[in-house]
Amino acid sequence: MGTKAKTASRQKRRPDLETFYTVNEDGSRNFLQPADVKGFWQVRRNLVNLALVLIYLVLPWIQIDGRPLIHFDLPGRTAFLLGMTFTNQDFYLAYYLIAGFGIFLFILTSVLGRIWCGFLCPQTVFMEGIFRRIERWLEGPRLTRLRRNLGPPTFDKVWRKTVKHAFFLLLAGVIAHTFLSYFLPVRELLESLRQNPREHMSAFLWTWFWVGIMYFNYAWFREQTCLIVCPYGRLQSTLIDFDTVIIGYDETRGEPRHKGAGEGGDCVDCFRCVEVCPTGIDIRNGLQLECIGCTNCIDACDAIMDRIGKPRGLVRYDSQRSFTTGERRFWRPRVFLYAALVVVGFALFTWKASSRQSFHANSVRPAGMPFVFDQEQIRNLYTLHIQNKTVEPQVYLIGHDMADKPQLEFIMPQTRVPLEGLADAEVPMFAILPRGAYTTPFPFNFVVTDSTSGVQREVEVRFRGP
Repeated sequence: MGTKAKTASRQKRRPDLETFYTVNEDGSRNFLQPADVKGFWQVRRNLVNLALVLIYLVLPWIQIDGRPLIHFDLPGRTAFLLGMTFTNQDFYLAYYLIAGFGIFLFILTSVLGRIWCGFLCPQTVFMEGIFRRIERWLEGPRLTRLRRNLGPPTFDKVWRKTVKHAFFLLLAGVIAHTFLSYFLPVRELLESLRQNPREHMSAFLWTWFWVGIMYFNYAWFREQTCLIVCPYGRLQSTLIDFDTVIIGYDETRGEPRHKGAGEGGDCVDCFRCVEVCPTGIDIRNGLQLECIGCTNCIDACDAIMDRIGKPRGLVRYDSQRSFTTGERRFWRPRVFLYAALVVVGFALFTWKASSRQSFHANSVRPAGMPFVFDQEQIRNLYTLHIQNKTVEPQVYLIGHDMADKPQLEFIMPQTRVPLEGLADAEVPMFAILPRGAYTTPFPFNFVVTDSTSGVQREVEVRFRGP
């Protein structure tokens, strides 16, 4: 089949519910060129995109008490979040954050469909808010881009493509380096950029890995990330119900379609809603996993309705119940359930985070035998691990609680342990018991006290013998 025949075949094809419009019948990629659209929802989405991009770029520069507002120190096993310090011992709190984000998505999807994908997802924010805008600025409107892509490699085509991809690579670098600045303080990152890459080889390789991923994603893979990689679209069928507010087509009002001649519904079958769709669906086919809720089709259809003198809202935000019966119902059991889960989860997180102690102490099992004989005595070796979870230097005092075993003696080489902020130490301790006093293993406690606050932690260990 020749190029012209293939092109004609693709132009005749319309999106359906059985196949991806981005994949041609011969298995090749159908590269989409969405048309630009303006309107009520685009203004609001652009403002949200701008706000999110600014937040992403600015957050690494904000500091509290000399430390980044958000910083994940992987080598130091420490995280700084909104002025709070978390160590690896607080990692269990991540469960609440991840679960809370999941429940938040459940609530958002149950109530407002895929508004996350259309307005808040980084993939959409960068793709539709930045990269496609640069593409339209350099290569022109949709029809111009389509004709140029199908034409020969002229000078005009080559320089536009070259400049576009240069911009894409630059933006991928900015996104990747900003992402890295959440793990390496931004001022250290800027300093490392002026140094030999060999001095920061791991960071250098990771950065260029993410630059490559970002460039590949936004320059070529594009909507396939949403359609193939992201599982969220496939989950939405289990998260929405008949009352979820989605972007839909009012079939009662729009059908039967016509080309503007004769009587029929309000839909004039102009195909404009498909031309502006970044994933290539026809919203008139109903709710589909490919729909990312970008609102392009709403503004496109409203513009057509204005031109033909029909009321807006043929494609709009509404529930399937409203499209079918005209009734709306917001409050329903699943909304109450999700809201209750959020309240419970937030309360648990607040309780756990507020009850964190300023230091951590536990017993680390030493290598070798759990006990040794020293003449007529049994000697046990213990290793206490103490971690300062604050950013300030602290001093910790070590004692023991063994009132019911007066024959137990201790050799404690270090009872006063000074630690710098976020530092830790391992301290050896010996417990000795006369052989004749031992019958069975028994527990006792080492007591670690923060000399500044007076907070104590008891570390239970067991004395073992033959």
